[in-house]
Amino acid sequence: MSTIINTKEPAKKLENFWNSIHFHPTDAIEDDWGRRILDDVANDKVADTVRMYAMLEDIVTEKDGKIFYDFTENDVRLDYMVQKGFDVLLSYSFIPPFLANNDFLRSSVSKNKTRYKGKMIVSSYPKDYAVWQEICRVYTEHILERYGADTVSRWYLQCYNEPDHSAFFMKEADEGRSVLDAALVRSNEYIKLYDGFSKAIELAEEKFGISGKLCIGGPAIAGNALFLENFVKSCVEKNTRIDFACFHSYGTHPPLILTGELPLDVENNCKKYDDLSAIVRKYLPNVKIIIDEWGACSAGFANIEEAPQLIFRETETFACYFGKLVTRLVEKDADIKKLLICLSGQHEMTEDFSGFRGFFTLNHIRKPIYNAYALMRKLGDTLLSHSALPENMTLLATKNDDGKYTLLFTYSSDNFDKKLPDISEIVMLPDEHQKKKVTIYKIDENHLNPYRVYLEKGFDKDLSEEQIQILKDSARLCPCEIFETGGKRRVEFEITMKNNSFLLCEIE
Repeated sequence: MSTIINTKEPAKKLENFWNSIHFHPTDAIEDDWGRRILDDVANDKVADTVRMYAMLEDIVTEKDGKIFYDFTENDVRLDYMVQKGFDVLLSYSFIPPFLANNDFLRSSVSKNKTRYKGKMIVSSYPKDYAVWQEICRVYTEHILERYGADTVSRWYLQCYNEPDHSAFFMKEADEGRSVLDAALVRSNEYIKLYDGFSKAIELAEEKFGISGKLCIGGPAIAGNALFLENFVKSCVEKNTRIDFACFHSYGTHPPLILTGELPLDVENNCKKYDDLSAIVRKYLPNVKIIIDEWGACSAGFANIEEAPQLIFRETETFACYFGKLVTRLVEKDADIKKLLICLSGQHEMTEDFSGFRGFFTLNHIRKPIYNAYALMRKLGDTLLSHSALPENMTLLATKNDDGKYTLLFTYSSDNFDKKLPDISEIVMLPDEHQKKKVTIYKIDENHLNPYRVYLEKGFDKDLSEEQIQILKDSARLCPCEIFETGGKRRVEFEITMKNNSFLLCEIE
């Protein structure tokens, strides 16, 4: 069978929405291991935008009725991010303990008893929203003073994280209420939180003479549709400013993947986008939509101890999943400004290949998902159409103004659980008549896959320095084929793919 790339038909512009990340824990940005990851992310252009927390709970304290601010750690983190050329999606989180309605309501949201560095989240709500607004105003003025309006206006300023989740916000709402009632109560309280946040931003903008220049939004929900609708409806009714609406999209959850009730499937993420974006668009047709956390499965702090299937995070399957998801979202003409993979849980690794969510293993060995992100950077800015494909194969065909074609193929069953046979496909560019240089990158069981090498060589978790280097070398990004097409009437060549594979082809 042949796949024909339609190079002469009118093409559609394609904006890269996929090369962005949520880096967690935020307070690893000042640590060597965190910077080691982010240094590579910057050097390989894996991400344009990085989501992080303001960590207001560390910045703002109170003594004898007076509020104190210490921006030292915040400045170290943001200075580094600016230096590396990242734009940031800055989440104004979390509630400082002195401001909490119930300071004793704490949550770890991690595999261990506490979060990174022994910290906990206050999962209550502010007892004084005027103070919350003042904190947001002072913080915004600080970042404007330090980094300038031109820089901060490229950022996304977000009110809180997962306020529909009792572990993060207003745990009190769950007491004696149904799930629906709790969602409404929690949403109404978040509306107050967002109102204070948005007014604080506007006051800071007014002071700096840049009214309307900063980009603000929320609610960054885990996925509660009732909560989202109550919030966006309120924004319309009260004419509350919101420049972007954001929510999280996870395909499944460890207990559901363990039982087989909800297996891996990119359509799970697509359905979440369809359902939640429809609510946003019903009330706010023109705001930007950002998926500020995505994952094939939630709970980055879970690994194969919770569900053996989570080993997919170490294998070619996750790379294939990512490429297939982006392809499906483009095919759906999804209205997404940013799609940020969540890297939380990576600080809890104790060995190299145990299914934690992240770009790197404990010994900083690149996972297939990282190389998939690096390769996806190569996609062009013009979308091309193509002929029909074999079953189980997807294609995202692109072109740049310089005439380079970049084609992304994936090959898998719907749930990534069937052992599909190897497949060959003829790729044709019928309207190209000159010789072309073709470069092919593969992520499959035999290419860019240190976990498979680890198994093949019989390594155990106590890796030697020599073994670590072997695994790092196996993950070093390089093409598996480079060749020239012949001087035929058209450009034509063959590709071969294995099960659950990701293939990127450059033609220039």
